Amino acid sequence: MIVISKKERRDFCIQCRRLTGYLLQKKDIVRNIRDREYPFNITVAICTECGEEMSIPGLIDKNVQEIDEQYRAVAGLVSPVDIERLMKLYRIEKVPLSLALGFGEMTIPRYMEGQVPSRENSDVIRSALSSPSHMKQKLMENRELLTETAFRKAFAVAVS
Repeated sequence: MIVISKKERRDFCIQCRRLTGYLLQKKDIVRNIRDREYPFNITVAICTECGEEMSIPGLIDKNVQEIDEQYRAVAGLVSPVDIERLMKLYRIEKVPLSLALGFGEMTIPRYMEGQVPSRENSDVIRSALSSPSHMKQKLMENRELLTETAFRKAFAVAVS
């Protein structure tokens, strides 16, 4: 994970064609997602010799994470943190939660790994998080897909 600091670090600059220092800075960009433009604030590495942007290990992953978090916030979609809260609240694991909510069994695991949920699925997750009666309804609708233990643990929380 990249930590933004004023401390100089070193890596290979393709412009200078040698090992140089760099500083991490924030940069505003605009990206098109689902036919709409969104502004994002990402981290870039700037060469201390030539002032050009550098590609350093881990920076692309960091930017993907930053864009994902900012997009979810602007679009009003649930985050992996929200899903984690739901799992802890109902004492249910990823796959059983997917099934309980009426999704495919790998849906929640994919969301936890960074896939952005659809508006519809995000709304279902948000409703389950904010309304025990909604979660109880979903558990009852999908009871046959869950193990008895997973159902009992989650249902006990939903009705308490």
